[in-house]
Amino acid sequence: MRDVFLPRVLARIRGPLAVGACGVVAAGMICGGQAQAVQPSRADVRAGAQADPEDAPLIDSGSAAGRKFRSSGRLVGGGGTTCTATLVHALGKPDPGAKAIVLSNGHCVSDTMKTNEVVVDQPAGPDWSFTPAYFHDNAAEHRTFPVERVAYATMKGIDVSVLQLSVTYGELARLDVTPRTLATARPAPGTPLQAAHAPTDGVDPDRRYLRLSACKVTASSVALHEYTWLWRDFTRTDCLGISGGSSGGPVTTASGEQIVGMLNTVSTPGYLGCGLGRPCEGSASGLVVPKDNTVYATPVDAVASCLDGTGLRLDRSGCRLDRGEQVDVASSGQHTQSNTPQGPARWDARVTPRKDAHHAYAAFKTGPFGAVDCTDPRGYTRPRPLPATGLAYTELLPKHDNLYVLCAVGGPDARLGGGEWAKSLAHPSYAYARVDNTPPTVAPQVDIQQFGTGADSSYWVRPVYMPWEITSYKVKYGPKGGTDCSDPEGYRPYLGVPASLKGSEGPWAYCAIGYDNADNPTPPSVFTVG
Repeated sequence: MRDVFLPRVLARIRGPLAVGACGVVAAGMICGGQAQAVQPSRADVRAGAQADPEDAPLIDSGSAAGRKFRSSGRLVGGGGTTCTATLVHALGKPDPGAKAIVLSNGHCVSDTMKTNEVVVDQPAGPDWSFTPAYFHDNAAEHRTFPVERVAYATMKGIDVSVLQLSVTYGELARLDVTPRTLATARPAPGTPLQAAHAPTDGVDPDRRYLRLSACKVTASSVALHEYTWLWRDFTRTDCLGISGGSSGGPVTTASGEQIVGMLNTVSTPGYLGCGLGRPCEGSASGLVVPKDNTVYATPVDAVASCLDGTGLRLDRSGCRLDRGEQVDVASSGQHTQSNTPQGPARWDARVTPRKDAHHAYAAFKTGPFGAVDCTDPRGYTRPRPLPATGLAYTELLPKHDNLYVLCAVGGPDARLGGGEWAKSLAHPSYAYARVDNTPPTVAPQVDIQQFGTGADSSYWVRPVYMPWEITSYKVKYGPKGGTDCSDPEGYRPYLGVPASLKGSEGPWAYCAIGYDNADNPTPPSVFTVG
């Protein structure tokens, strides 16, 4: 197995809370949690025009924007990550004695959530907190309140969390912090926006406070894929100044007070193709790679449908949030060529019933992500019996390059009709597979470091990852006159240890073949050392 580069699984619009927290490398979902995989060095990522948080000016507490966004502030969530959150209420006039709730992204609770995971009414971590009215010029007013419970969190179809605080709405009102309401409609393309957020990545510690981005909607109802997550109906924007810590920041129309979305993820400069830190839009013809620094916002209308005067009510009539009652789908999320050494590529999903649900049968549908509607009963297979131990779905994958989604629903019988099937169709479960027969679009690169001079010189040589076009390598090296890089013999997987070459034995030929996640190779490249 080759050494596959994965930057931290925690790549979101969040920033480091302390030295050592992730967020060192700019990536879409920059987090402040613990490392989950190999951290690349600066040479691992191609240079790009990084987002500059100073493009979003600091908000003065006494300004119009300060008054508008006083209900927003710093959220410290799972793993010590930093996000932005906002105090919310269905009507804006809560019971003063009720525990307050704030709205943010689901990945602020945990950025290791699975594709279909839903969290309902769970205790929060002991160090989670919320600081409202988090402006640069009112430090004496800053009050931090513990987060008691995760009322709701998911990254299935939407990236959202609703968190209950230890403080009441009345106690916050005495601090002149009152809740915002949520819009029930999404903004149309061209709509001017305002977004408040408290970035930390790339920001001096004394300037990590709420900032204002003025921007507009560039597209709506976008199907978005990043890492293991599949999202629907997201809003694409041209907001600037978004970096770690901005995630969950409230988005309003320029002239409105209601929240219409939350800052969610950004297309990271320096990354290529589609992957973690580089979300891509789904379509019938293939994944669409956005331009650098494209920012996406999570819709909030589904959350609005579940709020009433007493708080979040998942059993409220018309609530459109997923309760997590659907069939379980386990899948590798494979990246594959259409033909493999084992034969034509196939789905590798396994579907099992939820323990607390009545799923005696399951039905399936597949298609290109962004084109197939998993909530539409048309196109599903005839329901088949679903044993308690589950069943495997191993049908052939399509041959054309694209991201494909497997829709899975469960029900009590073989009819694919009636109320229980309708509930499942409203919130189907997903697996995905990427078919990729296209070699990397970039050539291998290497990092060469020289130590000493003359006869005592030596070199360290290592290949440079270029996510998500080149994510692993095979290499070989030897005397330049006797090493043929076009000969496949002698190549071995690069396991992260640089080659140490003596200058006195050179010049050397260092050969590198780059691979993407589907094992498509580049042509061999040769580098002369010494």
